[in-house]
Amino acid sequence: MGRPSIAALLFFAVALVYPWPARSAEVIVGLVQLRTEDAGNFMVMKELAKEARDQGATLVIFPEASDLGWLNPAAFTQAEPIPGRYSDAFADIASELGLWVAAGLTEKGPKAGPGSRPDAFLAYDSGILINPKGQVVLHHRQFNVVKNAFDSVACQTIFNEPQCSYTPGEKEDIDIVQTPLGRTALLVCADAYTYAPAAALERLKTLSPDFVIVPWGITASVQNQCGTKDFNATRYAAEAATFLKSAFVVGANAVGERTYGRFLPSVYCGDSGYATPTGVPVEAALPRSALVLVRIPGTFDAPAGPLKNETDATRICPGVCNSYSSAWNRDWEAANGGDAGSCGCMVDAGP
Repeated sequence: MGRPSIAALLFFAVALVYPWPARSAEVIVGLVQLRTEDAGNFMVMKELAKEARDQGATLVIFPEASDLGWLNPAAFTQAEPIPGRYSDAFADIASELGLWVAAGLTEKGPKAGPGSRPDAFLAYDSGILINPKGQVVLHHRQFNVVKNAFDSVACQTIFNEPQCSYTPGEKEDIDIVQTPLGRTALLVCADAYTYAPAAALERLKTLSPDFVIVPWGITASVQNQCGTKDFNATRYAAEAATFLKSAFVVGANAVGERTYGRFLPSVYCGDSGYATPTGVPVEAALPRSALVLVRIPGTFDAPAGPLKNETDATRICPGVCNSYSSAWNRDWEAANGGDAGSCGCMVDAGP
């Protein structure tokens, strides 16, 4: 057997310092449903992360644009680069609390063009994943940005243009990284939508992720729309998981009134949760609470068609689980007198 690579040695060293359950085991994730008035309040965010850790969470997720708030025109004058002040603040939370941290935040882009204010820059709608040592291991710039969603008066003031948007990232930059959760990816809100052409998800699907993290920014016009089909973050997670057919998809959405941008009035819906690789949604209890925890298993049940006995299971289940980029864990269940059934599948957390 050859000598292990430096990357492998580093991975095992981190695993010894920051133990994580094997991916066949349950993992607890804290979903911070940040109130809009707390965007950029890192004292509040750290306290919520600490509360999650104290309840057993090993990963904490913050929503889209947790630094400034989504569609805040300050993105074009006050955003920081990555690495920079805001990403460093999230890294401090990760390292001080010994947590993996994922967060959506605004990122300073290139200098704005002629006619713009002297202090104006373009801005990305970005996300980062940070390990418990405070190192950014994934950095994603949203590809599928919502066009011309900023307030037109702000666009005119800052850019001398009637409309403006976040700057899209490169689809080819969508990537995965090996973590104790398996092959892990990070998308920002609309990148996880399955609407045609679903370019970001198409790119990610070629990478066969095991675990996808999404800082959401799902809003509705009025509160009583929240939780319905088009205004539910966990429903979108289920659609993305069904599309990918390989990964658990988990994300956090904000709560409270959105006061920036067009299409007002608008409220963030919460409704955070996760979906299994078969697209089964699991929404957290307390859909508007500032912090919710979800327990994500390392196994899931996949539909298998007719399944009557152990012989059928041994023949059918390995292929069923393989179709979800997973391995059969030897569990199976018959239903309807054997006319239907399911196979127990286990996420492969290896490289």
